[in-house]
Amino acid sequence: MFGLRKKWQAALCTTLVLTLSLEGIPADAKQEGERRGNIQIEADKGLALDKLSSKKRESELVVIQLSGPVREEWKEELEDIGVTLGDYIPDYAFIAKIEDEQVRREVEELSFVEDVMAFTPKSKVSSELRFEGGNRERVDVAVIGFNQRVDMYRTMTKMTEDQDIRDIQSPEDAPHISIAKMDQETIEQVIESDDVIAVVPVPENKLHNDVAATIIHSDKLASTGYTGKGQIVGVADTGLDTGKLQTMHPDFKGQIEKLISLGRPNDASDVHGHGTHVAGSIVGTGEASDGQYKGTAPGAKLIFHSIENAKGKLVTDVETILQEAYEEGARIHSNSWGADDKGEYSLSSLLFDRFLWEHPDMTVLVAAGNDGQKGYKTIGSPATAKNVIAVGATENVRPSLGKNSDKADDVWVSSSRGLTGDGRLKPDIVAPGTAILSTRSSLAPSKNFYKRFNEHYAYMSGTSMATPILAGGVAQIREFLQEEGEKNPSGALVKAMLLTSADNLDEDMREQGFGRANLANAIETSYKDEKDGIRTREKVTYKVKVSDDSKPLAITLAWTDYPAAIVAKRALVNDLNLKVTTPSGEKLNGNDFFEAPYNDEVDNLNNVEQVWITEPEEGTYTVTVEGYNIPKGPQPYALATTGKWQKTDDEEEEEPPVEKEPFRTGKLTKKQKYMDYSIRVNEPGDLELSVDWKEDADVDLYVYNSRSKELASATTSDNPEQLTVNIEQTGLYKIRVVLKEGKEAKYRLYMNKPEK
Repeated sequence: MFGLRKKWQAALCTTLVLTLSLEGIPADAKQEGERRGNIQIEADKGLALDKLSSKKRESELVVIQLSGPVREEWKEELEDIGVTLGDYIPDYAFIAKIEDEQVRREVEELSFVEDVMAFTPKSKVSSELRFEGGNRERVDVAVIGFNQRVDMYRTMTKMTEDQDIRDIQSPEDAPHISIAKMDQETIEQVIESDDVIAVVPVPENKLHNDVAATIIHSDKLASTGYTGKGQIVGVADTGLDTGKLQTMHPDFKGQIEKLISLGRPNDASDVHGHGTHVAGSIVGTGEASDGQYKGTAPGAKLIFHSIENAKGKLVTDVETILQEAYEEGARIHSNSWGADDKGEYSLSSLLFDRFLWEHPDMTVLVAAGNDGQKGYKTIGSPATAKNVIAVGATENVRPSLGKNSDKADDVWVSSSRGLTGDGRLKPDIVAPGTAILSTRSSLAPSKNFYKRFNEHYAYMSGTSMATPILAGGVAQIREFLQEEGEKNPSGALVKAMLLTSADNLDEDMREQGFGRANLANAIETSYKDEKDGIRTREKVTYKVKVSDDSKPLAITLAWTDYPAAIVAKRALVNDLNLKVTTPSGEKLNGNDFFEAPYNDEVDNLNNVEQVWITEPEEGTYTVTVEGYNIPKGPQPYALATTGKWQKTDDEEEEEPPVEKEPFRTGKLTKKQKYMDYSIRVNEPGDLELSVDWKEDADVDLYVYNSRSKELASATTSDNPEQLTVNIEQTGLYKIRVVLKEGKEAKYRLYMNKPEK
């Protein structure tokens, strides 16, 4: 395997020299630790909501403001006295339901509660929906419910019986969200309901290409051993050539695992040309060019959703697209479309973040958009989602095809810029996106391409083209990781490896993100995929050895964050901090590289943090990951570095055996008859549960999947109650402890999750 790995590295260095592995900047071009960009990593402290009222109103919905970073025992105490906690709001607050005034008074008296405020209807509705069209104008909106297990379709139907509301739809996997056409009067009625926490516009998505093309000269990669073999990549786009396997473009022969028509019933053809071009950049075999023009992962297979409807619009049903692709085995998904909504965290952003939180082994890439000529803060959703890899475009090296393809180190002028609306750093990374040569749909007119190459290939440009090139690269990285023993690498790990190894282009980070992708360097990083996660106030320490001071040192922390409350003005929920101490004792904070001394600002906006040193000193660095505020934990994370891991003092000492601690403890009463706990399972296998108690009572155990479907239960009269569940898919699950008989029961819940 060692020889194969070296062969892969050599091939990458030769075949991607014009696209993914250009030389870095001179060592003296920057101060140590600096990056370019007028970027603030600290948001002002305070509640990230429109101003609320502390006055009492006829409503069960409130916002509970806590005194500091959220502790698990605080949440448990609130739930014990009858509070139902909902979405988290920065800083240190929850939207919640309190059903009676006595409970509210008890909450207000708790030492860790600063305030209990009414969650007003004004806070629920986007300012974009306060339009001037009058009550007769209907717009597409998404209504989001407080309870994620409640069917909003039924709720809305009941509350709007006398209103003019049309086309109500709710995704099967997100029943608490309904999409409908409403006028202003109906919206004003809906936001009065205590079952509703937000009404937001539905983004109008479009393709993210302009006029040119993307290169797929990866033909030599097929001989390296890392071609994406064993990987399945999902794509949602206009269509795929003729839409029929028997007459498909030669480069897709044997490559299509499944072709799904979502936009037009039983018609997956591509009359536009965009989808065929994108797919070819990933899995194209080069069959029509004698192997010359391949995708970056010709060994991978394709799950393709055709999403262009008969009117030329895109049907972007995020939950359906991602769930179907995942169920068919896709762990990578490429999306070259989005809305030009100027950095907004939209409904699409929320849905991507929600799916990835529940499926942490999925990596999703999204094109940043092509509005860069309009300046900063032009990145569109869903590239604004926290958990996706947002991809911008650099220029290619095809000077004969125009001035936008003659400087490989330049970010393409039209590539959308960050920051996001709440100040997060996007795009994450850039890849070549101009003058790209890829597969051409036989049904698309020549005018839809920048330039026709021949009947099988054409040129296009845009972040649409950069994204699939990198998606194929992710397939190659996942193949490498699985060969190295990482059976289910997390999306956070893939992101951390890519951002750690990226080539710095000396551009503003609002344009280049963390740099241009370099696949050869990515597989050389040292990495850790910490899937159990940490909670508030917990810390984990690592050691990194640097023996070569001629190369920059990068250490990157990435995590798949809990989906944001869409009404919040900041999207980050779980806040981890990266802290690094150099061999000489200098302390550095993650992302604090814009202005010296690099240790006085702490990032509370991004779910990626990096320490980057141009000229590192040799020696051992101490790396600490800190759970500063984890309201929706535990929070898994991944680390990658250009250095080498060393054993810590704790790892070198043999730890004595200790009695197993319970996973959770709690108290059940007639008023609070059950408690739910969310867990993440990262490996298929047996989940073992046990609960015991001392009182004269009977307690039962239940396990549910992410769709609230019961998987197993233990309902005997035994104490302890024990349950073993075979988990077939990784993801989010729920454990419920129920008081079946008795006045109360103080319980201890134990858990063993499946491991490698």
